[in-house]
Amino acid sequence: MTVPEFQHRGPSWRMGLVFFVATLLCVHAAAQTALGTANKQPLLTPWATLAGAWVAAPRPSPSSSLPRKPAFGAYLSWQSPTAVAARGNYVYVVDGGRRQIFRYDLAQQTMTPFTDYAAGAVSAITVAPDLSLYVADTNARQVLHFSFDGRLLQRFSNDMEMARPVAVLLDESSGRLWVADSLRNQVLVFNSLGRVLSALRSREGRSIEAMAQGPDGLYLVDRLSRQVVVIGQDGTDIAVLGKGTLKMPGVIAVDRYNRVFVSDSFDNTIKVYEQGQLVASVGGSGAIPASFNRITSLWMDQNMLYVADSLNARIQTFHVASPAVKGRAHD
Repeated sequence: MTVPEFQHRGPSWRMGLVFFVATLLCVHAAAQTALGTANKQPLLTPWATLAGAWVAAPRPSPSSSLPRKPAFGAYLSWQSPTAVAARGNYVYVVDGGRRQIFRYDLAQQTMTPFTDYAAGAVSAITVAPDLSLYVADTNARQVLHFSFDGRLLQRFSNDMEMARPVAVLLDESSGRLWVADSLRNQVLVFNSLGRVLSALRSREGRSIEAMAQGPDGLYLVDRLSRQVVVIGQDGTDIAVLGKGTLKMPGVIAVDRYNRVFVSDSFDNTIKVYEQGQLVASVGGSGAIPASFNRITSLWMDQNMLYVADSLNARIQTFHVASPAVKGRAHD
C-alpha cells in the first residue's frame, strides 16, 4: 500500500498546514460577517455611493404641470456631507464644506442647490411628506422650515428653552415638531404655530447627541453614558440599549421593524440592535465601500439606509433586509 507523501513530512510541516487551514477559515468567516452574519443574507447590502452629481436648474414643485426636464450645468462633488434625509425619489444633503443644501434626484441622477441659506452649522435635517425640509441650525439656535422650492416658511426658536438644537423630527400624525437640545438635555415639543408645548427629559440619559423616531417612541443617543435611551412621547423612559457595546455613539436611525442603527465613532462602524441586543456591526475605518470615515448622519427611508460618510465626501446607501427575508435565509 502506498502511503501518501504528506504523512512522511515532519511535525513542523503538519503544524504549518493546520495554521494555514485555520487562517483560511478565519478569513472566510470575516468575509461572511462583514455586512451581516455567516451563512445568512446580509442585514445591510451596499447599494449605491453618491459623491455628487451634475447640477440641474431648480425644478418646480411636484404638483406643477411644467416640464421637468433638467437643464444641466457643471458636475459638482460634495466636500463634507454632514446631514442627509430622503423621501422617495429625493435625497437632501447638507454639504458643510460648501455651506450649502442640495436636493439629489435619484431618477435623474442630478442635484439642485436647495436654498441660499448658509448651511455651515446645520446639525440635522428632516423631510416632511410634502417634501418640505426642516433644518436644525445649532449656532443660530433655531429650526427653519423650507418649502419644496426652497422658500422659508417658518422659524422655530425659543431663547429661554432652546440653546443648542442637534436633532429635529416631525410627528406626521399631529404636525408637532420634536427638537433635541443637547445643552439643556431635553426634547422640546413645538406645535405647528411654533409654540413650545412641553419639554421632555429622560431620567436615564445624561446627554443627547442625536435623535430618531421609531415604533416605541423617541430614541436618544446618550454619548456621555454610551447608550441609547428610548422615551415615549410623554417623556417616560421605556428602555435603554447599547450599554457595554457602544464606545462613542454618534447618530441613529430606526426602521419600521424597531431595529436600531447607531454609528460608533470609536471604530467607524454602524451597530445594529434588535430587541435591545447587538446583532451586527457593519463597516470599519477606510474609504472602500461599506467602510467609513466619520459618520455624521443616518436616515432610514423604507428599506434603504442613507449614511453621511463625511470625511470620505460621500453618501453611502444600503439595502436593509426585512426580517422575513432574513428568516428565510436561516432555513
